[in-house]
Amino acid sequence: MKKTKLILSILSIAISVSLPAKAEEKVFEFNVSDNGESSQFLTLNPEVFLNITGSVLDSDTPVSGLATSEHDPQKDYQLHPIELHIDAELGESFSGLFYGVALQNDEDEWETGIEELVISYDLNDSVSISGGQFLNQFGFQNQKHIHMWDFVNQNLQNSRLLSEGELITRGIEFDYKPKKRLSFNFATGKARLHEHDHGHHDHDDHEGEHHDEHEGEDHDDHEGEDHDDHEGEDHDEHHIEADGINISDWIASADVRYYLDDDQTLMVSGSLAVGENEFGTKTWAYGAGVQKLWGGHDHGNGLEFCEGATKLKAEAIGRSAEVKHEDGDSDDVSDWGFVAAIYYGLDEMTTISARQEYISDLAELELEERHRTSFALTRNLSDNILGRIQYDYNRADSIEDEHALWIQVQIGIGGSGSHADHNH
Repeated sequence: MKKTKLILSILSIAISVSLPAKAEEKVFEFNVSDNGESSQFLTLNPEVFLNITGSVLDSDTPVSGLATSEHDPQKDYQLHPIELHIDAELGESFSGLFYGVALQNDEDEWETGIEELVISYDLNDSVSISGGQFLNQFGFQNQKHIHMWDFVNQNLQNSRLLSEGELITRGIEFDYKPKKRLSFNFATGKARLHEHDHGHHDHDDHEGEHHDEHEGEDHDDHEGEDHDDHEGEDHDEHHIEADGINISDWIASADVRYYLDDDQTLMVSGSLAVGENEFGTKTWAYGAGVQKLWGGHDHGNGLEFCEGATKLKAEAIGRSAEVKHEDGDSDDVSDWGFVAAIYYGLDEMTTISARQEYISDLAELELEERHRTSFALTRNLSDNILGRIQYDYNRADSIEDEHALWIQVQIGIGGSGSHADHNH
């Protein structure tokens, strides 16, 4: 009850502060006067996002069994998650970001967590430095907040290979853009696993776990099921090992992006992260991707995806590590995944998209191979309301030929409405 009251209080405050912002697109300004002249010193721009998702098709597999992260839908119908996003500007060189979420699991228990709290300083037009807790720049998906996702659920490869789809670091990062077509990002610090504040659930069943959703885990609450929702795992020790392979101590990451043409229609990326896991060994994650845009237009902010445009994104991520078992033996393990998605702009407000995904098995930890095909129709119903219909076809040993149909409504409160129109 206290958790629910806290969430509602935060939501009420955010809504009351945010509502006046739509007209002026700025929520709070603090000005310093000098000889009768005022100059903008501090600007805060809070936004709240409500993600309402429903599952239309009946299935032998519960919704939580299809999920691969806590951020995926967990129930047939729910408000999940609630996001609070605050941008801040301090003068001309400093900026800040706060991003927090409230999640509801399949037992109606609420969890809260701070995903990002970071301050950035622009040294010049090419170099910036940031410090705090942040989502690492790794490929195309890791830095996207939930309301920025192109589909209802997280990519399979991100969910398993990058700490539940969100590689998070508490430390510092550097952005370097020596020229228009090239950019570098470097980060280092302490990795933060997902440790949301679990309301009334102590997770005694999985002592030592840092989060409870890996690869569709259903918290062992569905008695009588043939699998325990950890991609076919049969023993609790494998739950611990699957968690333990994630980077959990020090971490260093790098990401580079390069446009192959002056018009910035074709971009390639490469990413690398290394850090210490719970076994006391190193985990390596590496990725490569390509993005191509046809028929984009410049509406004043550079080349954008819009009506009549087609965009292709493809990315592969791999992971390798040494894992140690309770009997003292160790194994060198590796797995990898691939995702390809294509988008077409029917008009300025409507996009159709398709996604094909694959994640390999990891026999040593009894993680299974999985395929998923998705089709989505996304439309911005207004500046702050987005609607989406999505169909998924799932294939795996534990979820044989499962079909899912999702309906999602996303409501943005406050800000300028830019996130609701993120595809254009």
